Amino acid sequence: MLDATDIKLIEELQEDARQSNRILARKVGVSEGTIRRRIKELRSRDLVGITAVPNYRNLGFEFICIMGLEVELDELEEAGKKLANCPNVYYLSTVTGHYDLIAILLFHKANDLNDFVRETISTMPGVLRTETFVSMNIVKSPWQQAPGVSDLLKSKSPV
Repeated sequence: MLDATDIKLIEELQEDARQSNRILARKVGVSEGTIRRRIKELRSRDLVGITAVPNYRNLGFEFICIMGLEVELDELEEAGKKLANCPNVYYLSTVTGHYDLIAILLFHKANDLNDFVRETISTMPGVLRTETFVSMNIVKSPWQQAPGVSDLLKSKSPV
């Protein structure tokens, strides 16, 4: 269960994870030792990770798309493993519905998607069909603004 101190700490870390424990303690209203202990506990419970989140558009990945893949069920696990090892696959999940896998893909240019489909997707056994949705204008993304933990927790039962 997260309490108000944990939530405030996570929100401060989302704002700037490079803040010192001293500054975090002042902002959250607790001691530095409490901040160290809380961060260690949050990380050990795998509730937060502290990492840099690159802005892929600013790094030259101008072509971002979502691909739905329909895959034969006996090949689904292998297809997922193969895609998960591709550097251009930013996100991958098995899903319900018309598709079996959904992937977010990052490329420098549109032609790179063509190469990816030809060299990777078309060589994977069990892929029956794909549908690709090209990102035209990103409205919200993790590298622009991650969802606030307090807002998320209000919308569902607490962790």
